[in-house]
Amino acid sequence: MPQINNLGSGGLNFDTPNMLLPPNTFSEGINIRFRNNAVETITGEVFGATLPIAANFGIHWRRPDQGYNVFAKDGYFVRVDAAGNTGSMLSSTDTKYSNSDWQATPFNGGYAIVFNNGKSTPLYCLYGDNVAQNTLQPLPNWNYTAGMTIYAKVVRSLNYALVAANLTITQNSIVTNAPATIRVSTQAPTGGIPQTWQPGLTADTADEFELSSTSPILDMAELRGSMFIYCQDSISMLTIGQQTVVKPYSKTYGILNTDCVTEFDGNHFVVDNNDIYIHNGSGKIESIAEGKVKNYFFDNLNKSNLNIVHVVHDKYYKEIWINYPKGVSTYCNEALIYNYSTNTWTVRQLTNITYSFAGPNTNGVAYQYAKSIINLTTNTFYTLKTDDVYTMYNGTNLVDINWNVGKKRLNIGDTKGSLLISSLYPIFDNVPNDSNINIYIKGQNNYTDIVTYTDDDKFVFEPDNQKAQGYKVDPRVNGRVMNFNITSSGYARLAMYDIDVKPADRR
Repeated sequence: MPQINNLGSGGLNFDTPNMLLPPNTFSEGINIRFRNNAVETITGEVFGATLPIAANFGIHWRRPDQGYNVFAKDGYFVRVDAAGNTGSMLSSTDTKYSNSDWQATPFNGGYAIVFNNGKSTPLYCLYGDNVAQNTLQPLPNWNYTAGMTIYAKVVRSLNYALVAANLTITQNSIVTNAPATIRVSTQAPTGGIPQTWQPGLTADTADEFELSSTSPILDMAELRGSMFIYCQDSISMLTIGQQTVVKPYSKTYGILNTDCVTEFDGNHFVVDNNDIYIHNGSGKIESIAEGKVKNYFFDNLNKSNLNIVHVVHDKYYKEIWINYPKGVSTYCNEALIYNYSTNTWTVRQLTNITYSFAGPNTNGVAYQYAKSIINLTTNTFYTLKTDDVYTMYNGTNLVDINWNVGKKRLNIGDTKGSLLISSLYPIFDNVPNDSNINIYIKGQNNYTDIVTYTDDDKFVFEPDNQKAQGYKVDPRVNGRVMNFNITSSGYARLAMYDIDVKPADRR
């Protein structure tokens, strides 16, 4: 076989039949990253802030004066500065905050931040305000008619206005569900918060619309100056100008849940209830999971816990993580990761993650905005943050990352079974500190057999050995197709590999 390189452009593919995959595309692997035209161990995490609450939501708020990581659990909000100092923003046992599923939006260039849980008046903090600078307050004039109470599934910012959607309206004890209704506030002055929500009072943007949608609005996100409104099975586009306009965008695509959309490079990345897709706001929608990871994701997703599925954008590595509960887990225990610079997929282990959000790392007592990281909340008082280390949280401690990458049913060029797999040559330009790499290799004749590796299939690769074991392993196995898996712990980078096949002896 020819030398197999360009390993950074293949990625993982779980859906296409293994035998049809090109040699630089892998059918199994975890805790790896496809980058710089190679396969390498994915970076890990370290402990972040220790909180007085077991947070299940967080966001970074970059205020004009300084930054804070804000963490929430029901009626408790804690902010953490770069030095690790914590301060309470809300401490309430009110039942309207119980079992909250919070979402948030920065507003007005970072002057304000708004939090919403879908069952109480949205809360905000505003830099420079005597009352709301450090403690959360209800949005002013949200319930603009006496005796009326309004809740919104989601609130997002668009320019200098706030947009609320999927409303529940209670007036005179009569409850009206309006899952396809949108409210737009007036525009706020620089450094302020909107003061009017009632339509028709001013010539400003305060308005209310009803979408022609058969499913509820689940989230909204800005793109190219417009707000894209994501229902379960459709998309609409809201534009605010001299005249506020709402028009349909797609009747076939939608969104799985709140926090399942993010922007990258002038595009939206969206997890749908049937697909994972991108679009640039011009009408073209492209599946990026079909034939690669779509079946894998939806087959493994715990559909009883869709509310915790969310996406997070790691701008430094040009990756978008879909954090989701796999199998029967009630926490996010795996990230399905899309690299939009290489158009590749990979997977990473997570342990008891309740939420994640992008933000800056710290440099002494200041946030360092030159490089983004991902913060992760757990089911404990501990938070985690990604770092250029190779340790992962196991629920108690940080331990070395275990990783593997391999191929099942690799077509070695002769499906008649006349070849012998003589040697495999993995080319590592970086190896783990202990140089301990195990390679499992097994031949296979019956394509439908489920291959499992045993110790008899294990070969120890010794990159520090000056003899043959330092540059190859010799399985000498027959098979119409070949299976191999390379595994270790700690950092390593596989630049290429080669396979030596020879005619098998015949009588």
